[in-house]
Amino acid sequence: LAAPGPWLLALSFACYSGQWLAVVGFLPTVYRQAGVDPALTGVLTALAAAANIVGNVGSGRLLHGGWAAPRLLAIGFATMALGSALAFVDLGQPAALRYGAVLVFSMVGGVIPGTLFALVVRAAPGEHTLSSTVGWMQQWSAFGQFAGPPAVAWLASAMGGWQYTWAATGASALLGLWLVTRIARLLA
Repeated sequence: LAAPGPWLLALSFACYSGQWLAVVGFLPTVYRQAGVDPALTGVLTALAAAANIVGNVGSGRLLHGGWAAPRLLAIGFATMALGSALAFVDLGQPAALRYGAVLVFSMVGGVIPGTLFALVVRAAPGEHTLSSTVGWMQQWSAFGQFAGPPAVAWLASAMGGWQYTWAATGASALLGLWLVTRIARLLA
C-alpha cells in the first residue's frame, strides 16, 4: 500500500470504469426517455458495450507494436471525455452522430483496461506483489462501477436530464489524464 504504482493503476481503473458504466449502463434509460423503440435500444446498447472489446484487444496489439502505455491511456481518457461531451451536450447534432460518439467513447476507451493490466508488471513493487496489484486494481474498478453511475444519476436528476453527464464523465477523464502523467513519471 505504500508503493505508488498500484495506487496509480487502481485509481486510473476507477476513473475508467465509473464513467464507462455510467454511460453504457444508462443508455437504455436515456433512449427510453428519448422514445427509442425498446428492441432498438437493446441492440444499440449491446453494440456500444461490444465496441469496448475492440479497444480491449487493440490495446495489446498496439502495445506489442511499440505504442507507449501512457500515450494509450491518455488517448483513451481524452477520447472518453470528448465522446461523452459530443454524445450528451445538445448542439443540435443528429442522433446518429451522438450515438457514434458513444461508440467511439466505448471503443477507444477500451484501450485503458488492457493497458493498465499490461502495466502491472512494471508498476507493482515486486514480483511477489503482482497478484495483489491486480486485485487492488480490480477492487478500485469495482469502486468506480459502484460510485460512477449513482453520481451521474444524481446529476441527471438534479439537472432534469442527461445533458450534464459529460461534466461527471469529463471530470473522471481529467483525473485519469492527471494520473497518466504520474504513471508516465513512474515508468520513466
